Amino acid sequence: MKIFLYRKLPENFDQDIYIWDVDKTYLHTNFESFKGLMNILFEFAIDKTAIPGAKELLRELRRGKESKIGLSPIFFISASPVMLKKVLEGKFLIDGVQHDGIVLKDYRSLRRLLGKVRIKNNFPYKLMCLLTHRLLMPEKSTEILFGDDFERDADIYSLYADILSHKIDREGVKKYLLKEKLIKKEIEKILALVEKNQKRSSKEVVKKIFIHQIKHQDPKWFLKYGDRLVATQDYRQTAEILYTMGKISKSGLKRISDSVWK
Repeated sequence: MKIFLYRKLPENFDQDIYIWDVDKTYLHTNFESFKGLMNILFEFAIDKTAIPGAKELLRELRRGKESKIGLSPIFFISASPVMLKKVLEGKFLIDGVQHDGIVLKDYRSLRRLLGKVRIKNNFPYKLMCLLTHRLLMPEKSTEILFGDDFERDADIYSLYADILSHKIDREGVKKYLLKEKLIKKEIEKILALVEKNQKRSSKEVVKKIFIHQIKHQDPKWFLKYGDRLVATQDYRQTAEILYTMGKISKSGLKRISDSVWK
């Protein structure tokens, strides 16, 4: 992985940090087919399309509610390759999305670290990214995570949240990873990150997990993850919940709703 941080938060920062996935959470992408994968690699920033309401929601989260000064921290954690950094940064600029950092997949360094690089199964990669990124954030900060149901963001985010809150210990994580059939080096790397994170804090770091539904599954399917995770059909629904949480303004909610209903 390659981590690009553009803002260092103060040590005593105790507010929310918003962490977003990119593909199928912020951007419409098609990596299911070879043609779609080639399009992703060779598209210009102007060619990429945001999911309705995503860029508006990101802008409103950055701005915050009326009574609060803006610049809420936003970070992206993606399995997109490092070579797409300039294109993604260009898309953020076009969409008016300000952010504080991005994590991208560095195939060369991952191969050196793990001996192999998974192309399709990003479970170990994303978990490693989240745990590594967390060590760079202030200990008192909290997080709100945004992903989708195309792959397994719900499982990854929930496991990550349980690790930080000590709801699962090192041995429990190891058993989980063995069931996922991860290789030895992946397990060792993740367990080392688990130990470092659990030495820092045992509080509920992850306040909410939002899963953007691509597959349009029955909402009841997500009940197993508990109240912490919410699956939504579009970003209007996501925005309504964030408004009740006091994270965006009333006018911001309207702007997001209008963009979804265009």
